[in-house]
Formats: sequence, C-alpha cells, structure tokens
Amino acid sequence: MPNTAINVDLLLNMQMLKDELEEEFNITYALFHSDRQTLRGAQVYYGQKELSADMVYVARCEVFEKYPIASQDICQISVGPLHDHEAPVCCARMEIASAKWEEVFNMVLSVFVRYTAWARRLQHILGSGGGLYELCVAAIDFFQNPLYIHDENFNVLAMPMWVVGMTEMLVDEVTGNTTLPLEKIQSFQVNPDYIKTLSTHGAQMWNPSYNSHRVIYVNIWAGDKYCGRFLINEMNSPLKPSHFAMAEYFAKVLSVAFQQNLFKSSSDTTFEKILYRILCGEKIDEPYLLERLHMVGWERGHRYVCFQLRLQENGHHLLSARKLSSAVGIFLKKSFSFSVGNVVYTICNLTQSGYNSLACEKIMLQLSESVPMVSGASSSFCDFMEIEEYCRQAGTAIEVGRRRDPEKKHFPFHRYVLDYILQHCLTEYSPRAVCSSAILRLDASDREKGTDYIRTLQCYFDNNCQQTATAQAMFIHRSTLTYRLEKMQELTGIDLADPDTRLYLQISIKLLESL
Repeated sequence: MPNTAINVDLLLNMQMLKDELEEEFNITYALFHSDRQTLRGAQVYYGQKELSADMVYVARCEVFEKYPIASQDICQISVGPLHDHEAPVCCARMEIASAKWEEVFNMVLSVFVRYTAWARRLQHILGSGGGLYELCVAAIDFFQNPLYIHDENFNVLAMPMWVVGMTEMLVDEVTGNTTLPLEKIQSFQVNPDYIKTLSTHGAQMWNPSYNSHRVIYVNIWAGDKYCGRFLINEMNSPLKPSHFAMAEYFAKVLSVAFQQNLFKSSSDTTFEKILYRILCGEKIDEPYLLERLHMVGWERGHRYVCFQLRLQENGHHLLSARKLSSAVGIFLKKSFSFSVGNVVYTICNLTQSGYNSLACEKIMLQLSESVPMVSGASSSFCDFMEIEEYCRQAGTAIEVGRRRDPEKKHFPFHRYVLDYILQHCLTEYSPRAVCSSAILRLDASDREKGTDYIRTLQCYFDNNCQQTATAQAMFIHRSTLTYRLEKMQELTGIDLADPDTRLYLQISIKLLESL
C-alpha cells in the first residue's frame, strides 16, 4: 500500500462553518479575530470550565451571557443575539437568529462529518491504488463544480467533466492527450498577468476578461519546480471563501499523488486498465472491483450502458483511436473510455449522467460526423459485475447491424436483437427448414396466384391483431380482411388465436426475408 503521509483529520475554521450554516440559518453577526484551521468538532456549551481550543461551542445566547467565556482561544456559536459586543470576546463568534439551538448544533456536527468524510475518501483513494481521475471525481462531489488538472505543458492529466463554457479542449492527434488549443497556450506564454500566476503559492482567484466565470487555481510544486495546476470552474455552484482553504488541502493531496508518480506515468491499477483486464476475460476479485468502483462514485446497482466505437479502415493511424477515446471521455458525461487497437470501449453511468438511449445515440452520431467510425450500444443493465458480457454485446450490435443497415453509423443492440437470435438459430438448420411450413405455403400462393397473404399477415401483426386497424392500414374493407384471414387458416390450419403460433409466424416471416 502506498505511503500517502496525508493528515486524515482535516481541521476546520469558523469561515467553513459559516459558509455551510448560512444556507440554512440567518447569521446576524460574525466576527473572526483569528480564524486558523484548528477545529476538530463541536460541543454543547452549558457553562463548563474545561474548554478546548479545537472545539466550537454551541448554545443559546442566554447560556453564553450567564456563563461568559473569558478565553480568547475559544470559538462559539450563539443561537440568539449577545447584547454586549464590546466585552472581550472569543477568537471567533457567530450569532444565529430565529432557530432552535438543537438544529444548529446538529447542522454543525454534520459539517464536520462531511469534511472529515471527504478527507478520508481522498486518503483511501491514494492508499488503495487510486489515481488522479478518482481524486478529481471526489473533488467534484465536494466542490460541486467542474475541475481539472494540467501539467506544466498544458496537457490535461485528469478532467472527469467538461461543460459548455469551460476552456476549449483539444485532443492531440499523435499522442491522444487532451490539451488546451495551441493558440490559447501561446497567448498565455506572452500574457504578463498569466506569467505572474506561475509563481503563486496557495489558492488564488483567476478572472480574466475573456472568461465568463471565475476560477480558483492552485499551482502544484515539487520543491521549487512548477509541475502543473489544479483549477475549479465556478459554473454549477457559487465559489465560497472556504473553497480556497479546501483547494489548498486538495493540492496537498495532489502533491502526494505527484510523489507516487501518478502525474508522469500510467498506473497499472487505473480504473481503465482494470476494465480492460475484465474485457480480456481476467477474473477480478469482486470486493476489490466494487471498492475501485466506489472510488469514482459509482455503485454496483447503478444503470449502465456499454459502447464500442470502431474506426473505419481508411488509412487512419492506430493512435487515432486514442484521440477518439479522449474525445468520448470529455463529451460523454460520467463515462470511462479506453482504446485497444482500433477499437474504443466506453462504459457510461446512466444513473449519474441522466442520459437515455436517445441522448447517447445523438452523441455517438455527432462523433461520427467528425471521425469516420461506427458505434454499437449494448442494452442498459443494472449490475456492474455483468460489464464484460454487455461490452461484447455492443460489438455484436455492430456486426449484426452493419449487415442489415450498412449505411448507418450507430447500432443499438435492442434494434438488432431479433436478427441476432435468428442468426444463431440457423447455425444447424437452413432458414427454410426452420421457417413455419404455413408461411412457406402462403408465400408460394402469393408468388403463384398473386394473393397477398404474407403482407396481410404482417400488417395484422403490426396492428396488434386488430382487424379494423389492419383493414384501414391496408385500405381494404374489413370484410375483405376477414375473408383473407379465414382463407389463410383454411389453407394452412394455423390458429391465429394462439400466442405461440403468432410469435412463430412472425419469426418465420423474418426468416422468409433471408431466403
């Protein structure tokens, strides 16, 4: 297990508590003389003598007035106003109006739980072989804004989410790396304001005129060497003062990741490589796989869909598949993509992304307009342990779909599943041997006598065996339809009232098309 050397106990200050509490309560007064990050938890104040500087004390204002705290090292939250603000006060005080002190206290405790849980999640990711991507997913869950990390050459090292309005990203044709456009890089290299940011330490605000939103950034250092930058984009939720301290804490975590060479080399335990091993038929220990799944915020019972994307054979270099893999990872939210040869495998978490099959198909078709490729989609599924089977299903969709619809670019398995079933049922017998003898007799009558039995039967099935709707669709009188159905039953002995017979006849009509 890697040696992370991160302090799991993330200490809070009053500003962090204020940022969280003001969403639920009316804070009428806040004074922070010294607001260092020293707080480990909260306690109820009832006038006790022994107080700790690493605790914040919560009570009704009457309690603080009856038992005033003399020490200036103690933080307090008063529910109700304290009347004497001129008296010596603690190092940090907040006053909350119109609330029950129990609710305030419980909320304060929940803030400590949230921060501590986040710190432990980061610690666990590093200690269990996780990488930059997993760390960034955890950071997105905390900051509720898109973020990414780039190195000193502007190569994006991890970016779990890209949304419209963020800095444009490109995928290098040769390396497959995601990077900023060359024009943007060149403008940064001669921009005096940007050059100044390269020497900063700690969290800073970046708000250039060309940006429509604010950005918090933290430079990542290895000794005196600038190694890259971590950026939070203010796009989904407002940035708060406490986010600066938390960005600095996360940068410390990234420094440890840098020491573990996660910045410069691919780890054998990246989640993408674990998925590749699964697709190669390797059995992965289930508890370990579910643990890695949990690192990226996914759960076994979420709904998923698998894709295969294949570059068409038109002289494209093998590395184009890497470019395609990076592009899919950017534009298909909550997904993992990796390339093997000329094929890109993608797994998308539908539960978290909110996509439906139509939205996924639209994205795949948009990609096919810029890259010569075809794509297959599996059926959706709700058990991640079945991932290998559904990834194969996406490939099957391409194979079967291209035979039936060679002009199309995207092939969802559900549209071609019947073709797949028919294809496999013909491995031992010919289509004619499997086809219903009744359908063969009706087809022979159509060809020899000019009857219209097969088309009538198909239309009857398409209209859920409703005679009125079928007659209208065929532009014939209802009595004409009734006569035809009776003649078909008289000729072949079929029982159209039997569900199994109807299913066999429908399958046989499909088989007839292949003769």
